[in-house]
Amino acid sequence: MGALLLVIVPVLYSFQTLFCKLFSDRYSGRKDLATPVFCVFEGIFITIFTWVNNGFVFDPSWGTILIGLLNAVALLGYNTCLIKASALGSYAFVNVIQLFGGLLLPSLYSVIVLGDSIGILQIAGIGVMLLACVAMNIEGIQLKGTPLIYYVMCLLLFVCNGMYSVLLKVQDAFSADQSNEMVMITFGVMGVIAALQLKRKEKGHTLAAFKLDRHSIIPLLLCLFSAATAINLLVVVLNQMKATVVYTVNNGGVLVLSWLYSIVIFKEKITLSSVIGV
Repeated sequence: MGALLLVIVPVLYSFQTLFCKLFSDRYSGRKDLATPVFCVFEGIFITIFTWVNNGFVFDPSWGTILIGLLNAVALLGYNTCLIKASALGSYAFVNVIQLFGGLLLPSLYSVIVLGDSIGILQIAGIGVMLLACVAMNIEGIQLKGTPLIYYVMCLLLFVCNGMYSVLLKVQDAFSADQSNEMVMITFGVMGVIAALQLKRKEKGHTLAAFKLDRHSIIPLLLCLFSAATAINLLVVVLNQMKATVVYTVNNGGVLVLSWLYSIVIFKEKITLSSVIGV
């Protein structure tokens, strides 16, 4: 069952990425408001979805509350750094950095802290995945003249994406039966913070930012359902399999599927380096 779920999870996360892009492209309001608006919807939807999936139970311990709050900070930091870094420099380099963080930090945590064994095949798998990510993005990496703050944002993105994954595993080790409560806290708090940010940006006009037309609401709903299902399945898989295996397969699956979407749906050019990477 764990292996089957491990196949489904990256498919769902790739759908999340695809539909999130479609929502952002079709959002009719100011483009700088698309992210906080999405985060509010995501926070509300995933919190309610996970609560229902948990049998309408929400009874976290103080330890779970703390882990959930820390993960909310990591998730918010990830979203913030992703947006700022992408605006300051090469988005291809940003893609490489975030995948490295999401793969390396949880793997190191599992080996060093949890004492998980890791074989030559797993090490080779991680290495191949990192090289593949570089190959698929190498042609878009342009760093000449990039300001120092860009590299700071990339470093923080590396840490935030890695810590988000690490804290999911921390919760699994601390109290696996409260993983759903941790997810609810993480996304609920993130949604509240995003709403406060939106209110600060749009004084007196906050509700207007949530007016969606049919062109944007459909990809939003599909994205939210994919994201909510993915995170709930991921916490189950993490309880059954090693983090090194889960995050390598998940990141690799999302990487390849996103590449296919870019070719088939967005008609992007196929390059030799991207084919080698795949």
